[in-house]
Amino acid sequence: MYNIWCFVMLGKKLVSGFGILFEPTKTTSGQRFFKEMFETLESEVVPFEQRPKIVLLNISAPWFEFFKAKWRRQKLVVRVDGLWMDRISLPYLEQFSWPMRALLSMGLYYPRLHNPLAHIANFFVQNYTAFFRIALADHVIYQSEYSRVLHQTYFPKKTSNIIVNGSTFKGGLIPTKKNLTEIRLVVIYSAQSSKCIYETVQFVRWLFEEKGLSVELVILGYTGEIPEMAPRDMKQLIENSQFVRTLPWFNEFTNEISAELNTADCYLCFSRRDPCPNAVVESMAHGLPVVGIASGGIPDIVGDAGELVPIDDFCNGFFAAHRWEHDFRPISFDSVYEALQKVLDAPQEYRSRVKRRFLSQLDISVTAKFYADVLIEVGMLDDSGKDL
Repeated sequence: MYNIWCFVMLGKKLVSGFGILFEPTKTTSGQRFFKEMFETLESEVVPFEQRPKIVLLNISAPWFEFFKAKWRRQKLVVRVDGLWMDRISLPYLEQFSWPMRALLSMGLYYPRLHNPLAHIANFFVQNYTAFFRIALADHVIYQSEYSRVLHQTYFPKKTSNIIVNGSTFKGGLIPTKKNLTEIRLVVIYSAQSSKCIYETVQFVRWLFEEKGLSVELVILGYTGEIPEMAPRDMKQLIENSQFVRTLPWFNEFTNEISAELNTADCYLCFSRRDPCPNAVVESMAHGLPVVGIASGGIPDIVGDAGELVPIDDFCNGFFAAHRWEHDFRPISFDSVYEALQKVLDAPQEYRSRVKRRFLSQLDISVTAKFYADVLIEVGMLDDSGKDL
């Protein structure tokens, strides 16, 4: 019956307006944001069964939904996050069987072959799923300038916009300390190596041991799972250090989790090459300024609502350690310490900046309107393919 229904639907006329495919059962990156955005725009959204002229799909949506949209002649807009860009390494090669492993291993011994072979390797280890969906898209919405730079390596002519993720503002101007004698930092846990939780803990240990500060790192959502390639002492450092406190995994922001965020001094973020870390958006939604490194899409989110240490994501080329290694460029703890001092010396000023930036750029009502405006404009475009 479902196939018959789909066939009948193909013969129906498209109606003005846009639709958004939201699947509550999905647990992909950015799911909380996509859910909030869908609920904010729900009164404007044309139900899918009515065949709206423009449809927005997340990059994680089922592949057959992309085919259906193209078959119906709907304008297809795709929300895109990041790409895998692992360099070729021995752990990465273990993901492949012979003879592909033998071919890709040449990238370890012949520098000129590394990049072409790394493009191939990453294509087969998940990138092909995103490439397929983007190839079918009429328009792409990237989550940061960093995300667009990555994808334009492969899709330089796709029309696009950049819209950073948003959330609902929950924070306020809560008085915080104006000195470095007692510091409480917070981070939301992830078992991905590139989130650099180990480096985060190391920095706090450095503050505790080298600077002699009374500091606590609160790790929210700790699962006990450690990245496969992480240093051996990572679990012990997290679970047995007197300067670390953990709270278990959560799906929604409970009063306990929100209280931890609202009353911390700042959010600490050392994440590498993340196109738009939702944890940063959600921490700022609780009024927290951000201290960390200017990697990936983090600068697009933070703006002046924190202090970020400059870092060049491409200093060693397009590819880097990501999923299969734990070998990241060292972070200057002294530079991060200076950034932290700036935030703690003017707590109310930085919290005011967070609120101002959030309400003007990151609040879900603002972000949802950005999406609606793009979807409507895409529907009005002719076939000339002009960039918005």
